[in-house]
Amino acid sequence: MGQRAAALADQYEQVLAELAKTVEGVPDTTWRAICGDERWTVAATAHHVGAQLPLEREYITAAAEGREMPAYTWDDINGRNARHAQDFASCTKEQALSVIRENGSSIAAYVRGLSDEQLERTATLALADGATVSTQQLIEGGVLIDHARTHLGSIRSAG
Repeated sequence: MGQRAAALADQYEQVLAELAKTVEGVPDTTWRAICGDERWTVAATAHHVGAQLPLEREYITAAAEGREMPAYTWDDINGRNARHAQDFASCTKEQALSVIRENGSSIAAYVRGLSDEQLERTATLALADGATVSTQQLIEGGVLIDHARTHLGSIRSAG
């Protein structure tokens, strides 16, 4: 474990703690409100952050291990997200918090164990028009930390 990896894991855990606190404080009258950008309920959006983590880990792991990125298309991901939003539109806060905490804890531990060399490894991300990204960029950018922050902002502004 390197200091950079520990700092990234800490940063991610802070975002998840903010998310959990926000979810806990969402009034019941707002829980099924629609989040602006996503057009999903607050419930589905909160659950999505935790449920998406295994997919996000696929990308981060592939980059860290120097393997080819998963071959998902935007249609694959958008379809998966749409199904998830429908399936979890009315989930409970407890269900959302459980998946956020369980999957979040697992990926934070994984990130914490990455070496500096793994954080610097790069991969080609087809979803970003073939851009080359490092493992650290995936963690910080839209795949992990910023992804959670974006949805947190949507949840906060819903209702």
